[in-house]
Amino acid sequence: MDSLTLTQEIEADYPRAEVNFPVAWRGHDLTHANLVLEGGAMRGLFTAGVLDYFMDRGLFCERVIGVSAGALMGYNYVAGQAGRGCYINLKYCTDWRYLSLKSFVRTGNAFGREMSFDAIPNVLDPFPYDAFDASPMELVTVASNLVTGEADYHRFTDARADVPYLIASSSMPLVSEIVTIGGKQLLDGGTCDSIPITYSMATGARKHIVVCTQDASYVKGPNKLMPVLDRRFADYPRFLDRLANRHFEYNRVSRGVDRLHEQGRAFVIRPDHPVEVASMEKDQAKLLALYEEGVAVAARVWDDLEAYLAAPAVDGPTPETLL
Repeated sequence: MDSLTLTQEIEADYPRAEVNFPVAWRGHDLTHANLVLEGGAMRGLFTAGVLDYFMDRGLFCERVIGVSAGALMGYNYVAGQAGRGCYINLKYCTDWRYLSLKSFVRTGNAFGREMSFDAIPNVLDPFPYDAFDASPMELVTVASNLVTGEADYHRFTDARADVPYLIASSSMPLVSEIVTIGGKQLLDGGTCDSIPITYSMATGARKHIVVCTQDASYVKGPNKLMPVLDRRFADYPRFLDRLANRHFEYNRVSRGVDRLHEQGRAFVIRPDHPVEVASMEKDQAKLLALYEEGVAVAARVWDDLEAYLAAPAVDGPTPETLL
């Protein structure tokens, strides 16, 4: 289907919204900390709840490092858009053009690019690009480079011009078209750096808030779709190697950030229980419940988080050694 026709079809189906979100960062000082946001598709509603609570309490971190859904929620946070992540996902989640296998079959992308990155932010529920560009916070998105098999970290300088990096970061393998930017071939950042704590520490920051979208008991298993992935990405052996070994890397880093938390070198926020929200979840009640859990968990740990941010930074081994 022609993308322009699809975009026009989407715009015709929805009235232009009158919802305006105040710019939450205005009038607040920055906190000298990095905010690391794991992805997880619709599990990102947990992150949305955490970030909305942060904004409500006036916590705005200097640098946000987001992967996939974490990058999308971080985009809203840097623009100071409390409530937008939850509002957009609940409003559009039942539309196949937003996120679905039907969207993949029709357009080549499960996460509908025409709807998510054009119709919604530019017409239906306008995104405040000016608020993002004026923000004192910095957003770094993480994608996976198919040729090198390494993570690609991109620091945003323009809310509109850098949108292709948001698309790349959130383009899940197998159900997304490859995104080419400046000669680089990119897909979802979760393959090469699901929880970018090592990158965060390499920036020189002394405080790190890590928001994960799986509970502490979660253990990632081998990818059951590797035979399909082997055929789809046969021309990208280094990327295939990362896909095949992702579960080892994910579990290592997930355990590592928990050790950093125990040592006072990072502050980790996770769901309390196993998350029962699917990657392409359509149940608005489930999504809202996960969002509310994010708010509740952030509220419960708030005093401990304030104490962590106020305490002297704790030195320790390099991230590579610890993780």
